[in-house]
Amino acid sequence: MNRGLRALLITAALAASARAAGDLSAVDALYWSRDKPGHLERCLDELRAGLASSPDDPALLWREGRALVRRGEDLSAKKERLADFLAAENALSRAVAADPKSVDAHFWYGVAMGRRGETQGVLKSLFLIKPIRREMHATLALDPNHGGAYRVLGEMLWQIPGFAGGDKKKALEDYETAVRLDPSYTANYQVLAEAYLHFGRKDDAIRVLKAVSQVKSPRDPAQYPEDLRDAQKLLAELAR
Repeated sequence: MNRGLRALLITAALAASARAAGDLSAVDALYWSRDKPGHLERCLDELRAGLASSPDDPALLWREGRALVRRGEDLSAKKERLADFLAAENALSRAVAADPKSVDAHFWYGVAMGRRGETQGVLKSLFLIKPIRREMHATLALDPNHGGAYRVLGEMLWQIPGFAGGDKKKALEDYETAVRLDPSYTANYQVLAEAYLHFGRKDDAIRVLKAVSQVKSPRDPAQYPEDLRDAQKLLAELAR
């Protein structure tokens, strides 16, 4: 056996051993660096290898759902995006059933349904409003300081029409809460800034956009460069 193959087999064996012991730090590291080529697919491969031997493990299932949501967000073809979001929903519904007290399982289950709704179109997805709210409320019942859940609730209120319960003023409040509770998650800043602009609060929008560059330890390092570019782009447009 050559040295390279031996090293590869040892690495695979160590990864399998770590999964069996419940250590998912290596998988999470791949997810948090998913902006690097191949890392998200490697993350999914590791999760599926673990699920092959532990198909009902909620920690593996919600991570698979999370990774599928992220992969789907980057796909251009609607059919492929929907396939990933539906697969994510399947994994996450199983995660919720296996561990009803998992904050991440409830949160990402709602996110997956929301992404499916956005892809299908709001008017075709009104039936998803109630289950998404259910998952976000379950998330907040378990973790009242979960900024992401407020962000999702805000997105729903912003996007759905008024006759279905949409409310942009309440959405703005939820966006503000999301940033206040989770200031290191920079994806929340852009939607808040755009909401401020909608209500004619340009100075507040500029303040929020400038704050993105001040985040020194972003909770999602892979997402941060894109969030920073978006903030800088909108700042440049507002300066004209």
